[in-house]
Amino acid sequence: MRERSCLSTVTPYKVPSVTRGDKIRMDSNESALRCSPRVIQALHTLTSEQISCYPETLTLVEDIARHSGVEPENILLTNGADDAIRAIMDTFCNPGDQIILPVPTFSMFELLARMREASIKKITYKEDFSFPVEGVCTALTEEPALIIIVSPNNPTGTSIEADQLHTILESAPNSLIVLDETYHHFGGTSYVDCISDHDNLIVLQSFSKAYGLAGIRLGVIFSSSPVISSIRKVMLPYPVSVPAVVAGRAALGDQSFLTSAVDTILTEKRFLASQLEKLNVRVRRTDTNFLLVYLGDGAQDIAQKLETFNILIKLLTDYESLSPYARITVRTRSENISFINALKSILPPEALLFDMDGVLVDVSESYIRTIQETAEHFLTEPVTLEEIQQYKEKGGYNNDWNLTEALITSRGVHVEKTAIITQFQDIYRGIRWDGRIHHEQWLLDEDIIQALRKTLPLGIVTGRPRDEALYTLERFGMKDCFEVLIALEDVRGQQKPHPCGIQKALNTLQVKRAVYVGDTIDDIRAACAAEVLPIGIVSPDDASRAESFSRAGAVHLIPTVNTIMEVLQ
Repeated sequence: MRERSCLSTVTPYKVPSVTRGDKIRMDSNESALRCSPRVIQALHTLTSEQISCYPETLTLVEDIARHSGVEPENILLTNGADDAIRAIMDTFCNPGDQIILPVPTFSMFELLARMREASIKKITYKEDFSFPVEGVCTALTEEPALIIIVSPNNPTGTSIEADQLHTILESAPNSLIVLDETYHHFGGTSYVDCISDHDNLIVLQSFSKAYGLAGIRLGVIFSSSPVISSIRKVMLPYPVSVPAVVAGRAALGDQSFLTSAVDTILTEKRFLASQLEKLNVRVRRTDTNFLLVYLGDGAQDIAQKLETFNILIKLLTDYESLSPYARITVRTRSENISFINALKSILPPEALLFDMDGVLVDVSESYIRTIQETAEHFLTEPVTLEEIQQYKEKGGYNNDWNLTEALITSRGVHVEKTAIITQFQDIYRGIRWDGRIHHEQWLLDEDIIQALRKTLPLGIVTGRPRDEALYTLERFGMKDCFEVLIALEDVRGQQKPHPCGIQKALNTLQVKRAVYVGDTIDDIRAACAAEVLPIGIVSPDDASRAESFSRAGAVHLIPTVNTIMEVLQ
C-alpha cells in the first residue's frame, strides 16, 4: 500500500496521549467553567428514540440564525471548527492553489492545506504579534484561492482590526477570506454581519471555548448562500450528532451563563497575569482565554516540573518565533493559584534572603539565654527554655524584647518596657560588647556562602537592631557577603510576620522572586505574605514543628542552613 505522496510532508496533529482528567489542564484552552447546567439537563432528556435516529439540525440552525442575525441559508453546522476548515479546503483548494497564511497560527490550516497539495504563502506576524496586514496585501500580486485569518489568533492571542479586515476584503475581491473566530467571545468582536456585504467572506465559530462544549464537537460556518451551497457538497450527510444538536440549543438558550463565564475568565486572566508579573515573568496579554507566557530556554524543564504538580501547559516549540513561550489556559481561581504556587517553587530565585538568629547565627547561648535571664531578673523565679520556645512557636514574638515582656506579664508581674530593654541589653551586649553576644557561633559554611554568591545576591532580614547585626557580621568576617541588610530600625514597628522587611529587601535588590530561610513560624508567615518562597529550618526529630511550618506555607524543610544547596538545585 502506498499513501498519497503529499502526506510525506504532513505531520499529524498532536493529540494528548495521557489521561488528563485528574490534572489542571492549562494546555488545551478548554473551558475552566465547563458548560451551562442547562446543557446537562437537556442531555439527560435524550430518549432512546432520538439516539436511534439520524439527527435533525434545522432547529439548531434556526436558533443560531436568530442569535447571529443572519439567515439560515447562510449557516452550515460542522463537527467542530476543525471539520469546518477541512470542508473549506476540500471545496475551494485545488493542487497548486495559493493559500495566504499569516503565521504563527492554528496548525490545522497548514496541515489540511498540505493534504490538498496547496502552495502555502506564509506571512509572519509582526514582532509585537499584531496582524501583518501590510504583508498580506503585498502578497496579493498573485490571486490566492484562500486568505486565512484567525482572530483572535491562536497562539499569539492578538486580533485583526476592523479596518484591516476591510482592507483585505476590498483588496482581494476574487479570493475567499476565511476568518476563524473560535475565540471571539473573549475578544468581544465578531464580523459575522459582514457576510451580507462580502460574498467572499467565510466566518468560522465554535461551541468549544466559551460555551464549554469541546467534547461535543460543534462548529459553525457563516457565509453567503452560494459559498454555503458549495461547501455542502463535500460535507458528510450528518456532520453533527443528536447530542451536539441538543447541547448546542441548550447552550444558546443560556446567554446569561455565557456572559458570566466570559466575565469570570477575563477576571481570572487579569489575576493570573498580575501574579505572573509579580514573579518577574513576562506576560503577553491576549484577546482569548489564554496568556502567552515567556519562559525562556528553560521552558521544557519548567513544563516537565509542572507535570509533577499535575499541571499541564502548552509549549510552543513548534513555532520558531514562539519557542521560548508557553500558552497558558486561564482556569478557575483555585487552579490558577495552584499553578502560581507551583511555578514559584520551580522558577529559579533571583535572590536568597536569610533570617539571622537561629539561621546564620547560633543564638542558643546569647539571645535565648538573655531572654531567660532578663525575665528571671524581674520575676525572681525560674523561666524554662521550653517556655521561651513555646512563645516562639506560637508566633507574634519575633522581637525578643516583646517575648521577654510577655513572659513576665504572664506571671502577673508588670514592668516598664524601658526597664526590660535596659536589663536585656546589659546582659546581651555587656559594657563593651562583652556580654552574651560573644557566646554566638556562625552557622553557614563559608564555602557554601561563596558558592551561593556566584549565582545569587544574598541578603539578611532580621529583627536585630542594626548595630548588633553589623557587629556580628563584622566579627565573623561576613559583612561583605550580603548585599542587603534589613534590621529592626528599617521596618518601623512592622516586624515579622509582617512582610515589610522582606519587601524592603526585594526592592533594594530590585528582584521579585526570592527564597527566605527562617527558623520560626513568623519567618514562614512573613515570607508567604511577601510572596516569596519560605524554607524552614527544623530538626528532623521535631515532627510537630515541621507540621506547623508546612501548614504555614514552607515549601521545603531542612535540618540546618548548610543543606540549603540541596533544595535550591
